[in-house]
Amino acid sequence: MPSLRPFIVAGIVALVVLLPGATVFVFHQQKLHQHAGAVQVLYKDLLEFRSTLSAINRKILTNENRQEVLDSVVQDTRFLHLRSVAWQSKAEESHMPGLAEWLRSQQLMLNRWLDGMNNDAYPDPDSTITMMLLQLDDVILETSMELQHSHERISSSIQFFLFIVLFVLLMFAVSATGIITVNYRKTVLPLNRLAGRLRSCNKDLPESIHDTVEDVRRHYSHDTFSHDIHQISHSIVTFCQDLEQKNKKLDELFIRDEKTNLYNYRHFRDHLVMDVARARRYNDPISLAMIDIDHFKIYNDNNGHVAGDRVLCRMAEIFIHECRKEDVPARFGGEEFAILFPRTDAGQAHMIVERLRFVISREPFEFKEGQPGGDLTISAGVATFPEDASDWFSLVNHADRALYYAKSMGKNRVMSYADIQLEGP
Repeated sequence: MPSLRPFIVAGIVALVVLLPGATVFVFHQQKLHQHAGAVQVLYKDLLEFRSTLSAINRKILTNENRQEVLDSVVQDTRFLHLRSVAWQSKAEESHMPGLAEWLRSQQLMLNRWLDGMNNDAYPDPDSTITMMLLQLDDVILETSMELQHSHERISSSIQFFLFIVLFVLLMFAVSATGIITVNYRKTVLPLNRLAGRLRSCNKDLPESIHDTVEDVRRHYSHDTFSHDIHQISHSIVTFCQDLEQKNKKLDELFIRDEKTNLYNYRHFRDHLVMDVARARRYNDPISLAMIDIDHFKIYNDNNGHVAGDRVLCRMAEIFIHECRKEDVPARFGGEEFAILFPRTDAGQAHMIVERLRFVISREPFEFKEGQPGGDLTISAGVATFPEDASDWFSLVNHADRALYYAKSMGKNRVMSYADIQLEGP
C-alpha cells in the first residue's frame, strides 16, 4: 500500500543516523581543537623558553666578569625555572608525557646551574646552555610536528564526517526517488482521475454536492485504491458535512441579532405569522408583549453607545432567563424588544412581563443612578389574540399602542390593550 510513510521513515532513519553522529563529531572536534590549542600554546611557550635561554647565554658571553650581569642571569634563570614548571603542568594536561619529562629534566639542570652560581661557581655555557639549546630545538621541532598532526587530524575528522553525511544524504535521495516514483504511479495518477471525476460530477449543480460525494465514496473506496486516496475521499465527505453545518450556522446568524443574540425582527415576524395562524387553527390564545427601555437615549448620550450595548445584552440575558422555554423573545429594533407567548392568555402574559419589569428594575446596571429616578427601567404593552386582535398585524399594533400608553402614564409599568379599552381613548 503506497504512501508517504516509507519516505517519512527514511527521513527519520537519516535523522537518527545523522543527529547522534553529529553530536559525537562535535564532541570529538572539541577535543581535537582543545588538544591543538594546547599544543600551539606549548609551542609558543617553548619558543619563549628558547628566547629566554638564548638571552641568558648572550649575557654570559658578553659580560662574564660583571657582578650585575651575573645577578641578572640568576634572576632570569629562576624566572625560567618557574615558567618551566608551569609548562610542564600544561604538557601533562595535554597528554604529552615526553615533553613533560623533558621539561622536568631541564628543571633539574637549571637547579644545578643555580646551585653552582650560588656557590660562586661560574657556569659553563658551552657544556650547559648549548646542550639545552640543542635539545630545545629538537623538542620545538617535535612539538611543531605534533601541532601539524593535530591540525591534520581535525581536517581528516571533518572530511570523514562530510563523507558520512554525503553518503547518508545520497542513500536518502535514492530511497526518496524510489518512493516518489511508486507513489506517483499508485497515488498521484489515481488522484488526478479522482479530480477529473469531481470536476465532471454535477459541476453545474451546487445543491447536489452530497450526491457527488456519495459517488466518490462508491468509486474510490479503501480496498480499490491506496490509503491516501481513501483519506482524500473521506476528507471530501467530511468537508461537505462541515459545510452543511456551517450553512446551518450561517442561517442561525441570519435570524439572530448580532448584539443581543435574540431573534431579529425578520425571523420574529415569520414566527409570529405562523404562531398566530396555528392559534387560529387550534383556537388557542397567544399573547405579544412590546417592551421599550425607558430614557435609553439619555443613557446612551450620558454613557456612550458601548455602555448602551452592554445594557441591551444584559436585558436580552434577563429575557431568556426569565421567560419560559416556549416563549420567543426578540429584538424588535433599537431599544425595543418583543416577546411572543404561545398558548398564553392576557393574564398570564401580563404576570410574566410584570415579573420581567420587576427583575430589571432591581438589576444593578452600571451608571443607572444617572437615569431619571435613579433606575434603568422598562415599559411594556401586552395584547392577546383573539381577544385584542384578529391577525398578527393588528396584534403588533395593539401591543405597541399599549406600550406607548404605558410610557405616557409615567413609564416603568406594564399595560394591557384591554386596559386601554376599559379606560377609553
